[in-house]
Amino acid sequence: MNLLETCRLVFLNLIENKFKVFLTSLGILVGTITIVLVIAIGKGGEAKVADQFKDLSAETVYVNLNYKRLENKEMSQIEKLNMNIVEQIKEESTTIEDLYLSVSSYMEVKLGNEKVYTSITGVSDGFDKVSNLEIDEGLQLDEEDQEYENNVAVIGKNIVEKYYGSSENAINQTIQIGNNTYKIIGTLKGKGDGLQGLNPDDTIFLPYAVANKFMDTNTIPKIVGLSDDLKHVELTKKEIMSTLDYLLEDSSVYVIDDAGSRIEAALSSAKTMNLLLLSVGTIVFIVGGIGIMNVLFLSVKERTKEIGILKALGIGNNEVLIQFVLESAIISSLGGVAGIVISSVIMPLMRYTEIAVVDSIEGKIIAFCFAMITGMLFGIYPAYKASMLKPVDALSIE
Repeated sequence: MNLLETCRLVFLNLIENKFKVFLTSLGILVGTITIVLVIAIGKGGEAKVADQFKDLSAETVYVNLNYKRLENKEMSQIEKLNMNIVEQIKEESTTIEDLYLSVSSYMEVKLGNEKVYTSITGVSDGFDKVSNLEIDEGLQLDEEDQEYENNVAVIGKNIVEKYYGSSENAINQTIQIGNNTYKIIGTLKGKGDGLQGLNPDDTIFLPYAVANKFMDTNTIPKIVGLSDDLKHVELTKKEIMSTLDYLLEDSSVYVIDDAGSRIEAALSSAKTMNLLLLSVGTIVFIVGGIGIMNVLFLSVKERTKEIGILKALGIGNNEVLIQFVLESAIISSLGGVAGIVISSVIMPLMRYTEIAVVDSIEGKIIAFCFAMITGMLFGIYPAYKASMLKPVDALSIE
């Protein structure tokens, strides 16, 4: 019997058992939808991480408190970072491109006629370059503002939109912090969530010396720097720590992190979640494959006499094997195609949830391949059992 005739027999059997085929393919259908969505969610997670760090250089380094080493120390007892230390690091380091000192607090601010709580951050010169903060309208804080401690401010995009409507309206307006008034000289372009708990879009930036005057004594400044090359990040960290070691009585209360490690950790977490979700989809496929295997065993039992007649007519073991494997492959393919179609309908609906998804052709191809392989693998054993039936035994079964 040639392949064309085998295919004809397979299709005739599938058409005669349409409802059974539908029920059998449901497991594969659900598995295909799961795999497509899992890959889309995984890619969405990676895209979200990439978007979060898109404006952040992997060469960025941070000098923060090492909370593991603080033990019973009070914040007021910790030796603080200052501008002298920043200047010393700049002078001694061979790999630092730039760095700045930063101090932050959450305080009440009067914006127009409204009093709100928002982030106030004092920054020294170079903060815009290191943190890649671009001016949307007006001016950036400069060396003169730092040197003369001018009462000026640069504000984030969310503050602009919420309280002033536009950057043009915000420029030259004043804000009040405590008893002091500050003139808005610039607004920032939208940045999104940042690292170190700071969202520039919701922050008011002041010259470091100005902000440091009214900060709580327990507020600890930090240093943010930029290495001149990704390959030099580790050396930059060592150089900074070397300077801190002799300038501070106890430098162990500080630790130096780099953005590259944080980005890697975030992407690694996203990939781990992808594997976890993919394993769930694989389990669904296995359940679907077991369903196919059970149905094929039942089909072999129901068609034992048919198999006996075919063998009596000279059909070989391999041809019977191919017939049942082909039947399994077609059932799983139908489930795979239906799953891909349904997932294409579900995907746009995911936009209404908080789950980030990225639809992709490779996701659909992988899901379809999973469906095909699962169907064929679980169909081989029933097909083998059918092919090994002896004609005399098959014909004698009632």
